[in-house]
Amino acid sequence: MGLLGQICWTRTGKGLRKQHWRQRMLRPRESERWAKVAASLGRPPAGCRWINIADRESDFYEPIQRCGNNDQDFIIRGYRDHKLVGTENDLFTELDQAAVQGVTRVKLRGRNGEPAREATVSLRHCRVQLKGPWRPWGVQEAVAVNVVEARELAPPPGVEPLHWILLTSLPCQGLGQLKRIVARYALRWWIEQYHKALKSGAGIEESQLEKGFRIENLLAVLAVVAVRLVNTQWLARNRPDEPVEAESFGATALKILSVKFETPKGGWTNRSVLIAVAKMGGFLARKHDGMPGWQTIWRGWSKLLCMCEGVEILNEKAKRSGQ
Repeated sequence: MGLLGQICWTRTGKGLRKQHWRQRMLRPRESERWAKVAASLGRPPAGCRWINIADRESDFYEPIQRCGNNDQDFIIRGYRDHKLVGTENDLFTELDQAAVQGVTRVKLRGRNGEPAREATVSLRHCRVQLKGPWRPWGVQEAVAVNVVEARELAPPPGVEPLHWILLTSLPCQGLGQLKRIVARYALRWWIEQYHKALKSGAGIEESQLEKGFRIENLLAVLAVVAVRLVNTQWLARNRPDEPVEAESFGATALKILSVKFETPKGGWTNRSVLIAVAKMGGFLARKHDGMPGWQTIWRGWSKLLCMCEGVEILNEKAKRSGQ
């Protein structure tokens, strides 16, 4: 995984929601940042497919239009009951009339006090044309999209059932492709993990820098670190037993972990490396502790980097003295 693009913005206006909707259309809008990303990236290289995965904030016309103009695919979680071309039904009514094509299972992470679980969901699909909205420069063209609904069957008592309505440009021919779209949208959770790595881990919000451009410069550095940490966590979760190579993780870092915790039988793996790093940050690694959180990962990572720097300084001094 990597970081394809990043935009810094600040909410400045107050009381703008009280404006008439036509007035809001005439001024620069906060929501435009979602469409700007697709436009700024341009077209993907030959033989490459880019899929923009976004939550409900992106459910409006411009992100869909810009993705289409730049040959980018998209999966956007919908929440607006769009007007359609060629029928009196709105989007939700049209989707309710579609036949259930099968079921699949979705892994849900724990949040808001609810434990992680697996949800069994039914899948529907329809293809529609969304009416183009009015903009100050005129009424926009209609856009054709596939719509996939994932609705949870028999959720646990007292738990809000999963219900995703996904607008997508990807093909939806058959149950297999519907399952793939739902599984791809579920990966959006890793975008949240990246922001957690920045905030809870690297502590970008705790910075005491007073100038905006300095915070942006710090963010540019910590963004690279956050991506590295997210990759480490992803590998620990999805490929836990895969061996870690010294070239990819760092020979000095592995040596330090081996001295501090001893090399595990069979060598270092993605999971054992992550846990060892977190233990350096205070993670207890008891049987029922689960995977470490971002704060202990970040503290351990910071300590490990400082120790690596110390080893490199000592090695450099030894070379200069001829030892």
